[in-house]
Amino acid sequence: MKLIFVRHGQTDYNKEGRVQGQEKDIPLNDDGRQQVELTAALIPASIDRIISSPLKRARETAEIINRRLNKKIEYRDELKEFSYGSLADKTWEEIAEVTGDPDVHAKDEELTFDHRPFGGESADDVRARVMRCIEDIKKMYSNEAILVTTHGGIIDTMHALFPQKEKPEGDNASIHIFEL
Repeated sequence: MKLIFVRHGQTDYNKEGRVQGQEKDIPLNDDGRQQVELTAALIPASIDRIISSPLKRARETAEIINRRLNKKIEYRDELKEFSYGSLADKTWEEIAEVTGDPDVHAKDEELTFDHRPFGGESADDVRARVMRCIEDIKKMYSNEAILVTTHGGIIDTMHALFPQKEKPEGDNASIHIFEL
């Protein structure tokens, strides 16, 4: 099974260095829309299905790409970004101050975080929900090429769960291919 994951385009929060998580449902900005237009041209026309996080930034990314593909888009809550609870809407510097943990951003990138004390979720919670989603997709669409539009944290989780030969940078509108 081939899964092509695309990170959503840039939002104003990305530009400002603010954490969005599930809690802040921010749309793409103009630069983000342009990024996705460029990425859309790189997506093969042989895609059978599109699955997306329901958050605005991922939905809009799927809709822009779908102008070329003309497929039905399926939305899955399991593909939402990490839940940061009360830490959402803050910069990493502010989060480090609130949590008292100067390594909180590194823990986020290394998938060793636990945001439950702030009303969010842990890295283990995220791994479990992403794995449930992928197992479900494999059962339902095992012979299809699927495009998934989602978030940087979910793509990092995919790379941890299903390491591939190449791991591209996780920039906005970046493409990540998983052969499962």
